[in-house]
Amino acid sequence: MGIELKSARPMNVTSIDLLPEPLKKVRVQATKLLASMLANMFDSADDALFELADKAINNADQTMYFDSMREVRIKREVMESLFARFLQDHFKIFQRNATVKLSEQDSTALDDNALTLIQDDELEESVAIRGMISKVNNLFGESLQQLTQRMEFLANQITIDEENNPIGPAKLSESFQLACQELSLNIRAKLVVFKLFEKYVLGELGELYSCSNKLLIGAGVLPQMSSAPATRTKVRPQEQAERSDSSQSEGGNVNASVSAEATADQNEVFSLLRNLLANKAAQPQTGPSYLPVADSGPVLSQAELVDMLSTVQQQNDVIRDDFQPASLNVRQALHSIVDGRGGAIPQAVGRVDDDSINLVSMLFEYILDDHSLPVQMKALLGRLQIPMLKVALLDKSFFSRGAHPARKLLNELASAALRWNEPADVSRDALFNKINDIVTNVLNEFESDVEIFKPLLEDFSQFVDKEKRRSDLIEQRTRDAEEGLGKTQRARADVGHLINDKAAGKALPTAVVALLREGWSNYLFLLYVKQGTEDQAWHAAVQVVDDLIWSVDQDASFGHRSDLLKKIPSLLQCLRKGLNAISFSKNRMRELFSELEGVHMACLKGPESEAESVDEVEAKEHSAGDALQENEAIEAEQGAPVILETPELESLDENVCGEADDEYVAMVDSMAVGAWVEFLDDKGEKSRCKLAAIIRASGKYIFVNRVGIKVAEHTRSSLIEEAQAGVISMLDNALLFDRALESVIGHLREMKD
Repeated sequence: MGIELKSARPMNVTSIDLLPEPLKKVRVQATKLLASMLANMFDSADDALFELADKAINNADQTMYFDSMREVRIKREVMESLFARFLQDHFKIFQRNATVKLSEQDSTALDDNALTLIQDDELEESVAIRGMISKVNNLFGESLQQLTQRMEFLANQITIDEENNPIGPAKLSESFQLACQELSLNIRAKLVVFKLFEKYVLGELGELYSCSNKLLIGAGVLPQMSSAPATRTKVRPQEQAERSDSSQSEGGNVNASVSAEATADQNEVFSLLRNLLANKAAQPQTGPSYLPVADSGPVLSQAELVDMLSTVQQQNDVIRDDFQPASLNVRQALHSIVDGRGGAIPQAVGRVDDDSINLVSMLFEYILDDHSLPVQMKALLGRLQIPMLKVALLDKSFFSRGAHPARKLLNELASAALRWNEPADVSRDALFNKINDIVTNVLNEFESDVEIFKPLLEDFSQFVDKEKRRSDLIEQRTRDAEEGLGKTQRARADVGHLINDKAAGKALPTAVVALLREGWSNYLFLLYVKQGTEDQAWHAAVQVVDDLIWSVDQDASFGHRSDLLKKIPSLLQCLRKGLNAISFSKNRMRELFSELEGVHMACLKGPESEAESVDEVEAKEHSAGDALQENEAIEAEQGAPVILETPELESLDENVCGEADDEYVAMVDSMAVGAWVEFLDDKGEKSRCKLAAIIRASGKYIFVNRVGIKVAEHTRSSLIEEAQAGVISMLDNALLFDRALESVIGHLREMKD
């Protein structure tokens, strides 16, 4: 759950307050409570930063923390005001006609070096924010879900979730992060401030959510929902009969913390899914090969159903030789087992359990259809359908709790699988074998104890972390090398364009061309790389180019020759100093200076001696062998001589889209560092890689594979062309289960509408 960095100033939105009255009260209450929490945070900031300064191991750190303490104190009032304003703006989501979007930071504001320390700092901020949000969801997830559903009930067909809830941890963290843009702090100090916000604001949100839920319940908004984990949900009369009929399926002593009926009562997300499923246009398949869904009479108990699914699980412990994902019809598999056992067990499935089967089947249909996963990995993950169905039957929080170990394991496996490219020998691939081992372990060991997923998740996380540390190191080296190369290419290109532009339309003698090409261009390049183009030494070196070209202009007046006589000594001195700085060959320098002297003498004597001076120069060139041919080539190009060949570099800001459709331009421009893409080569083979860097100096997009090795580089225009040709596509690296659940909910809502 990332927080997108945006402008630190709120936008003006409609001034008409269209909030429902209960939400106005929630907003007023939240504003007061959050202002108090934020004040406590700032009150504690002085002590925290002073303590860090006191414990600093060097003067630099101590000064940094003292300066940070002063900066936070000075900017406190502005930040409190901004945070309050952002909070008000976030409530405008309930006003359908209000446009509440904070403008994104202009990416062109960065300097030519796209891989700056600022980007690393933003990455650290993003990681810290995601961690804060995750902790709040774990601490207060249930009360936040209840509050979100009550807000959505009042939202007049606007979807409200934990991401856009105005007082959810995501929006509050975003508001604080934006307010922190007012601070000029070292990243270490800023992370301390974030930690204080987590402790004094996010860590106290339980009180805010509890008060808000009570306020909405008092206003009659979904009072049947539980306001605390221990309180049992009140059931509407029309639901009571259905739950009474399905209660028979909740028997049995499987190793679950609560029965499916209690879980369904306490878990509103599962209830929401069931309500949506009840409106599903397509009814469950029926027929002689399917178990019926019972509204009354004997049904399979949860223990019997889990036991039968364990049998299916063992039967499904195979993978096709071609690694193609295979769908599984759970009802047909259950029917086969019931038939095999005769009349010893009930012949029908309860309504609640059937809904779980439906939901998990729909989730895995999405997973097996997902373009973002390689087909071989889909085949592996598809084998987890039965284990995940058993988890859903045993624990309905599986659908709502992002930190559920089984759900988290599925997400982690999918995230790693997304980055995988099929090797020549799959059986020797470490990642494939690790995921296969995890899946096999689940299929062999999982009966009914959902705790089995925790050690498997920990084991896989350690494996991924180890691989990631290695790949991050290689990737950083790749970025550093490409950054240096990009800066070098940009310097060469800019120096070449500068010299060629100044020489355009001039008939320059060979000695001048050689001095610029062999020596002075390298000196300019050295200054560009080391000191930049704003330094005084750079401007002085550029002036030498102008002076050198001016000094050989034989068409100038006698006044020019008088000035030239005065200028030559200082010009030669500057040339000699610059060439010595790059260790230019002494012999070559003497040779070129001697030729330049002849040219200058011709200029000083005037036009009448031009023919003679040219003859002398050509004689020297003839004696030097192929130098004469070079001179003739240059003379043939008079009017637009190209002294230096320059690399063709594309600016990221240039309009080089041609006739490309806007959707492809938008697709490429939306690519962020860290995005995963899939390329299709001429042979139809697919490869997956990550955008590791966008080098502004060279206009290059650098892509690396899973282990951090560079596999491709592109320009913006080439990416747009490939997107339009269909050979590149974006991969969705959001959490797989969450994407699947979103898709299922969206699909069911469409059917309902």
